[in-house]
Amino acid sequence: MDPALLRERELFKKRALATPTVEKKRKDPEKETAKDEAKKKSKPPPTPSSAPSINYKTMSGSSQYKFGILAKIVKHMKTRHQDGDDHPLTLDEILDETNQLDIGTKVKQWLLTEALVGNPKIEVNIEGKFLFKAAYKIRDKKQLLKLLKQQDLKGLGGILLEDVQESLPHCEKALKALANEIVYIVRPIDKKKIMFYNFNTKSSI
Repeated sequence: MDPALLRERELFKKRALATPTVEKKRKDPEKETAKDEAKKKSKPPPTPSSAPSINYKTMSGSSQYKFGILAKIVKHMKTRHQDGDDHPLTLDEILDETNQLDIGTKVKQWLLTEALVGNPKIEVNIEGKFLFKAAYKIRDKKQLLKLLKQQDLKGLGGILLEDVQESLPHCEKALKALANEIVYIVRPIDKKKIMFYNFNTKSSI
């Protein structure tokens, strides 16, 4: 063999022996599986935002469902009172008029024993029937004018327009007829209108 090639071969061997080598360790499958399991366990639980939302309206026994039924009843009783329909109704008649006959027995019992009897806008007569409980018991413009005069004579001040609108059936018609007998003042705090008897005008009623 050529002496030059032999020398190059020897030099190559020396360089190879002088260069350090790093042996790559083989992964232990069992250890890797154990690490993966530990990582999964250490992950935080899902946040509420990522959890599926619950629609309480679809839950027949939820408070929101029950109070939704109650709110619909109170609104209906108020509207019929303002329309001059003031005869008392049984619970079944109310549910019929509000298209809520499909409610469960437990909810009906709750309405009868707690919700309606304890509601400040509903009153129960001696027959156990229900009526809307208005702020004032006034049925026509004469009774409204009498109420305003009494407030003035007793120094009690005015009354809220919204309370009269709630209490007096066909309110706008009565207020138009009494335009000269009523004075309105806007309350600065909440911009609500307060009604006073206009004592400078002689009533024709």
